[in-house]
Amino acid sequence: MARGLDVQSQTMTDMPVNRPLSDRLERFADRLTGFLAVIAVAGLLMGAAVVVADVLMRWLFAGGIVALNEVMGQMFAIAVAATLPAGVSRRVNLSVDLLASQFGPRISHLLSVLSSLALTLFLAALTTYIWSLALRFLKQGRETMILEWPIAPTYVLAAVAMGLALLTQVLLLWKDCLRAPKGTPLRTTPFGMALVAALLIACFLGGVWAALDMSGLQSAVMSKPGMFTALAFILLWIAVLCQIPLAAATGLIGLAGTAIMLSLPSAGRVFANDAMEFLTNWQVATLPMFLMMGSFAVAAGISDDIYRLASALLGRVRAGLAYTTVLGCACFGAVSGSSVATAATFGRIALPEMRRRNYESGFASGVVAAGGTLGSLVPPSGAIILFALLTEQSIGILFVAAMMPALLALGLYFLTIWLLVTVNPGLVPERVTENEPLGPALIGALPVVLLFGVVIGGLYGGIFTATESAAFGAMGAFVMALARGKLSRARLLEVMRETTATTALIYGLIFGALIFSFFVNLGDAPAVVARTIGALDLSPLLILSILLVFYLILGAIMDSFAVMVITVPVVTPIVIGLGFDVFHWGVLMLVVVEIGLISPPFGINLFVLKSLMPDQPISRIMKGVLPFLVADLIKVALLLAIPALALWLPGTMN
Repeated sequence: MARGLDVQSQTMTDMPVNRPLSDRLERFADRLTGFLAVIAVAGLLMGAAVVVADVLMRWLFAGGIVALNEVMGQMFAIAVAATLPAGVSRRVNLSVDLLASQFGPRISHLLSVLSSLALTLFLAALTTYIWSLALRFLKQGRETMILEWPIAPTYVLAAVAMGLALLTQVLLLWKDCLRAPKGTPLRTTPFGMALVAALLIACFLGGVWAALDMSGLQSAVMSKPGMFTALAFILLWIAVLCQIPLAAATGLIGLAGTAIMLSLPSAGRVFANDAMEFLTNWQVATLPMFLMMGSFAVAAGISDDIYRLASALLGRVRAGLAYTTVLGCACFGAVSGSSVATAATFGRIALPEMRRRNYESGFASGVVAAGGTLGSLVPPSGAIILFALLTEQSIGILFVAAMMPALLALGLYFLTIWLLVTVNPGLVPERVTENEPLGPALIGALPVVLLFGVVIGGLYGGIFTATESAAFGAMGAFVMALARGKLSRARLLEVMRETTATTALIYGLIFGALIFSFFVNLGDAPAVVARTIGALDLSPLLILSILLVFYLILGAIMDSFAVMVITVPVVTPIVIGLGFDVFHWGVLMLVVVEIGLISPPFGINLFVLKSLMPDQPISRIMKGVLPFLVADLIKVALLLAIPALALWLPGTMN
């Protein structure tokens, strides 16, 4: 794939009896971390049940569980930390492989070793400093405010879990060092060689300078902190383009930069404090619980229910299958929260049906690719949650702010389909699609509709907090899958693996982003960039438009999570300083980044569709999506011109 997201998930299979020691150790690590993952997800599900019980007790008995936030904070911190070893064992990393074709097999092997080494150092720093913090809290006798529970045991268990992740990563580093180079006989291009050389030279020179003259390096940095931060950003981009995992790249650069500006012990304390405060903040548990909700909902077979209902509503309209697909993508996104998952799921469902009914292949692929982008825009969305966590804003308000833009996107896609079919009737067959009976389809989809209504309606009405909404969503999806008999032992383990992998991936990204963000702010980068932009004497709207074009380009070559982790710490303060509302900006940025998913030549949804339509040239898929790109640009223009599209609905919340 020519495009930026490389999430690897490897599970060991049965090995021969005479397998080498490294393979036997990796197999043991896989089993141990898998066992921890099961416990972790079971703990998260149990925590969701406790939150639901607390809400019901408040409703029925006017009294809930005492100090629930303290209980859940400790519980979720341990459960999430326990997912990290399994994530490491399965090699769940976010890296950008945009320039993979620039590296030959030997350099690719070198980069894989460097990636493993970077992850090892990242986890070693995280484990060491959290363990040190745990010992300090144990010595001080730190306790929670209400229940007066000791805090140190939670920190110790989190450090132990991260230590297991570190040991697993050391094993993988060993394996990567022993593995022979593999790949095509292509040689590394001069550009690829220059990137790798720049990365190695920068790290070597920086390390030597720090080792020989740390005080001189600190003086040079503190005299020009803005320039130093800019150089750090350049190094970050070089590392990312060299396929170094994003969590390790941001974490190590942020830690090193903070250590130079302050000191290594101070940087370590900031790293550990920020990571553990994030882990023990029970409101952050919104993220893994919504991930569980999506996994259990998919296991329950909701995609078929949604598709049947959409077909019953729109099946008799000309091009009804296209409308059905877009509506189904929007509804599926409401419970899955992933654009790529939405495109892949509905690609498997809708494309065979559209081809069987003689829909033009480019038009059909364009419909599915565009509809897939609704997965991250329709709340609840993992991307929206990540933005909220990075900016410390309300998840609930951001969810509500995204609802009208999501409806606008749905309406514009419907209009695009109607215009295309009107101008070129040959795109679809003359006869209308046979539709499902409405009654049975509505009954089948009722649990999904109720689940979405409870989750989002409760948030909008002020009945639930975001965490309580996520808990009801996770428990509701679990009960739905259980009631339908869809949770066999194998399927339950699969759901747990999915939740574990995604949780470990996102939390690793956030740990790196926290220290990187601290370093960026320490270097006064947002203020420097803001002053530079102010000196250009451009209108705030023009500056915002330039930033959106920048995000559109980034979204075409990188995953939305990666884009946000790298840019949000710097760009968001600037946008707020220009006078724009943070919730309006969050929705705008997400919309533009998601447009990148279908922007040629690197939009990932295009390649997802190509994998489902191997007989179709990628050029035809790209051509089919172009009209929907025009609709997306109109959507951005409307959101820019009318901020109320994102801000009116949150303003009506209780």
